[in-house]
Amino acid sequence: MSYQQISVLDVPETHPVAAFAAFWTLASNGGSSLPWSAFDPAQHKDLLPWVLLLKRDSDADPALAQSWSYAICGTGCTELFGRDYQGKTFGQDLPKQALVERKAEIDQLIAGSGPLFSHAPLPCEGREFVQVFRAAFAFCDPAGMVDRLLFVVAREDERLP
Repeated sequence: MSYQQISVLDVPETHPVAAFAAFWTLASNGGSSLPWSAFDPAQHKDLLPWVLLLKRDSDADPALAQSWSYAICGTGCTELFGRDYQGKTFGQDLPKQALVERKAEIDQLIAGSGPLFSHAPLPCEGREFVQVFRAAFAFCDPAGMVDRLLFVVAREDERLP
């Protein structure tokens, strides 16, 4: 199966993606982004292993892939991908097709079309057989500009207690 955008309704409700989406629905009141200050990691401890957080370089053009870097790569994501993306530039080590798909997600989030949900194989050589549910959420700075993107990525059979 290839990358496919889906509805949150396609994700089992006890999956980490659905759990964060439930928080998002309440906190955003239907909006496409939230202020970063609205997110308290301590309230989402069960989800943190499956979080990837991209942060935009404040002086860079948000439309450019190299403007984003991984500020956080949860332990579940590190195990899933077989590498730790923390501190790396977005796109580093991604196959070309996956980079195109992920960049399109970033563009949609910046344009206010989030959150986004998908079902896809891992874009890692030798791990393509692993299917995941993914979600992408935009957070903004005090001026309202998207400066953080939070991804929740977990195996399709992952469930929270």
